[in-house]
Amino acid sequence: MPKCKNCNGSVLRTDAFCGTCGQPVPGGKPVVPIARESKPSGMQTAGDRMSGTFQPSSSTGTSARAVAVVALSDPEFEESPDTGLSRTAIREREPQSEPAPVLPLHRKKNGTASERREEEAALVEPEPPRASAPDRDTSLPHVPIPPGPPILASDLLREQMRPSSPGGNALRRTTVALTAVGALGVLLAGGVHPLTFVALAVLITMAILALTPMSYRGRAVALFFVGSIATGVALWQQTLQGVASEATILAGATILLSGSLLFRAYYRGARLARVAVTFGVLALGAWFFVSGGHESLVTLEGDWQSWAPATTHMTFGLLALLSLMAFMDNSTRGGSHVWAVALLILYAVHLGLLVASEVWPVQGIVVSIQGPTIAAILAGVVGTIVAGMALAQVLVVAYQASSNRIRERVSVAP
Repeated sequence: MPKCKNCNGSVLRTDAFCGTCGQPVPGGKPVVPIARESKPSGMQTAGDRMSGTFQPSSSTGTSARAVAVVALSDPEFEESPDTGLSRTAIREREPQSEPAPVLPLHRKKNGTASERREEEAALVEPEPPRASAPDRDTSLPHVPIPPGPPILASDLLREQMRPSSPGGNALRRTTVALTAVGALGVLLAGGVHPLTFVALAVLITMAILALTPMSYRGRAVALFFVGSIATGVALWQQTLQGVASEATILAGATILLSGSLLFRAYYRGARLARVAVTFGVLALGAWFFVSGGHESLVTLEGDWQSWAPATTHMTFGLLALLSLMAFMDNSTRGGSHVWAVALLILYAVHLGLLVASEVWPVQGIVVSIQGPTIAAILAGVVGTIVAGMALAQVLVVAYQASSNRIRERVSVAP
């Protein structure tokens, strides 16, 4: 049995190192260590295994004795370390954690394959979220799509050029607001008088027609008729009191021109709108010259009863000229809706100034107007404004009916 040259201890032929002192034994066979992933103290690394040498640890002789490397008689194929198995083993030893639920996002996908996958996923009922996950909704809001064919750009342009029911809500809201204010003024000014109750009844009728669910055509015709009645009652009282001898022409011109301008704003390309605006401008121009508006600024005096109505006279002439912008091309409304609203407001201001000049006349003139007459005139102002706005919708209904008849004739003709 061979002995160690250093300590004279007994060693085996298969020993590469002495078990007592740890010195290498001459003539020992090469050492093929067992591969390990971890590297505890005293074990060989991959570099040590390739070189065939052993680095003694710095521990004591007892630990050196414990470290023994077995030399295999037959050569052993070296296996590459498989780290995946170790990770799997470590993962299996760890306590299994419950994964958090994943909520899918509803996104719009393009492509046939993406749409098919989305449809297949929609057929599968999603699993309800676990109690441990926080309740949250990460999906996009589902906007309801109205049924029917898609809306084209040409349809939107056609609706803009020729709307089906323009100004319906504006007429209702304006009528309700004006009748409420007018009824309050009639009660305060008229007192207990039959004419006051007539004016109040007309205002209440207009408010009921505005609030009652009706068709577009029925409401327009009804409000135009009742508004014209209120205007007629006011003109009757003005004629009896001699407030304005040309009031009938002014009221008719205001209703016709304001309704025509609003109709021109609704339907830009309608020839009927330009024809109606022409008649309205001629009527307002006729009143302007008959009432002496072109001479009103020449005969002004220092009191406001003289220059205030004269100013409104000249403003009517200016609006008549501005209304000619309705003859512009179809690409613009020409400010028709602005001139129509300004004309209706100016009519109310003009009558208000006339009534005020009769209530507070110049010194030496007796007051000739009474409370019931003021109530009737106030109801007439509301009726004129409502009638002007309703006339625009009456023209819309007439134009739509005429267009439908022409379209039917063209479709029936061979």
